[in-house]
Amino acid sequence: MLSLTAAHVASTIGAILYGDGNEPLRRVVIDSRAVQPGDLFVALRGARTDGHHHLRQAKDKGAAAALVLPDGQDRPVGLDYLVVPDTLKALGALARFHVGRLQARVIGITGSVGKTTAKDFLYQLLGGAQQKVFAAPASYNSEIGLPLAILAAPLDTKILVLEYGVNAPGEMDLLVKIARPHQAWITAIAAAHLEGLGDLQTVATEKAKLGAAVHEQHRVWLDGACWEKVRDAATNWQADVVVLEPWIDAGCRVLKTEAGAMHIQHERWGEVRVPLCARHQVATALVAARIAMEHGVGPEEIQQRLGQLQAPQGRLTVSEFEQVTVIDDAYNANPASMRAALSMLGSWPKPGRRIAVLGSMKELGPAAEVLHRQVGCQIVENGVDLLIGVGSGGAWIAASAGDEVETRVVDDSSAAAAILAGYLQPNDVLLLKASRSEALEKVLTHLRDLRAQDSARASVEGGGVEA
Repeated sequence: MLSLTAAHVASTIGAILYGDGNEPLRRVVIDSRAVQPGDLFVALRGARTDGHHHLRQAKDKGAAAALVLPDGQDRPVGLDYLVVPDTLKALGALARFHVGRLQARVIGITGSVGKTTAKDFLYQLLGGAQQKVFAAPASYNSEIGLPLAILAAPLDTKILVLEYGVNAPGEMDLLVKIARPHQAWITAIAAAHLEGLGDLQTVATEKAKLGAAVHEQHRVWLDGACWEKVRDAATNWQADVVVLEPWIDAGCRVLKTEAGAMHIQHERWGEVRVPLCARHQVATALVAARIAMEHGVGPEEIQQRLGQLQAPQGRLTVSEFEQVTVIDDAYNANPASMRAALSMLGSWPKPGRRIAVLGSMKELGPAAEVLHRQVGCQIVENGVDLLIGVGSGGAWIAASAGDEVETRVVDDSSAAAAILAGYLQPNDVLLLKASRSEALEKVLTHLRDLRAQDSARASVEGGGVEA
């Protein structure tokens, strides 16, 4: 519970209050459809929608107050109104105030790939809610998402794990003003969000700003490859730099792999079966474990929690569909994560054909075609038997895959499912990978629908339905 009244919020962020403002506020929300009784609804104005058009819906669903702009829009009676010049800046100011109330240690995570996975792993290895750890939900890491994540944290939070995501120069400056981290973890520097950031050097410069914001005598965690890319931009860091090589630092080695899990031996934690399917995922878990130990988690707890780790949905999560292994990595994509996913597909410890459904990688700017075609050049070396390219990016990938691989190009996930319905057989391994907008996670839904239609048709043709 936010445990603030509208009057208190108004005084905190410098808003003009219309109403008595005495009702305690439960949560802060920006989607009128998600409003619950007692919430503060923040009306944001964006390119696609304007929250001010949904004030009545917010009121009808029980909102106690609304944060709005002073431009005379229709305001239904029954709500307290907090009027500010900029609702987005006011949201950030309220989040900054809430960070101060928490008095929690803030661990900030950024990187071109792996932020959400790193955040979720660290949350689990620190002990989660039972140990009063709170982590940003989903991928709440933008100028909107970060404040919402902070404002959802309970007042008794001891460790707050946050993601910091940037798409354009200057955005990191805004985020660290909202929540300055005590420690930071930079997961990777790679070609991502180039449409806004331009080039890899700018990516490194922006990510390095999180390290620059870390308090003196605290730490920034990263691996050697990442450190080499941010070193020139890190001249103003005051924190201690901890360069980790998780497979080397603690004598860690892989004992064996199996479908969906890796058995490792570690000098501190002993032998543990980590239920993750990719080597780079396990490396992320090992770094998270090292950070957790720095925060007082013992070796036995680390061993137990490593054995119970759960990857975020859509990020190399594994399931079975009619004896076909499905690797769902469809939440997001850039060249680095594409390479990692294809490598994992090629080394999957199970017989059967390798099938890759790959779609567009968004926000790559002028380099988009070249970067997609580079992915296509890696198809053969990873033993892919069938490549289905989805969308314009998928077509570029397919065009560079070579003649040794069977390729198809389709417009969307439903068309990909139609091909798979007539192709898949037991023991196949299927990878789904693209940027979120391609919605490749729907491939399985379409497949199930096709199977249901086939079953219904067979039942009718076989006389299973009475006339």
